[in-house]
Amino acid sequence: MLPKNISSGNPYDQAVSETRQRDPGRRANGVANLGVYGTADTVKTVKGFLQDEAEAVRVAANYALLLLGQSEAVPKLIEVLAHERHDYRKRAAVALTTASGSGIACDHESVESCAAAKKEYEAWWKKSGAGLAWDAKKKTFGAGGAAKKK
Repeated sequence: MLPKNISSGNPYDQAVSETRQRDPGRRANGVANLGVYGTADTVKTVKGFLQDEAEAVRVAANYALLLLGQSEAVPKLIEVLAHERHDYRKRAAVALTTASGSGIACDHESVESCAAAKKEYEAWWKKSGAGLAWDAKKKTFGAGGAAKKK
């Protein structure tokens, strides 16, 4: 069941509404926006979309989970950087750049750029992953504690 939020017409409610659409693109957009506008209470809902039939929705769910501080999404999004579809690479690149605090970036339009970033992120994750702490106010990971893995 989806969590309730304040009033209809707000971005969170619009995201919830989109998650109920049949069109996978609209559903993926809604799921991604749950990560942008949701809170820790939204995590369980987003995790339910990891089993969606549409790959776009599953990618969006990992994007949302990372923006909600769930580090288990990091390795999955790193893998998406190698995806043939640039829109999937874009979602992964945006989430990783925004939330990782690693300083690594890539041009999602370029397969080569994303391949290089993928290697950098893999090395960063291997070195730093266990020592990262989620800063909910900044919506980013930083050094200072164990990464939140649920």
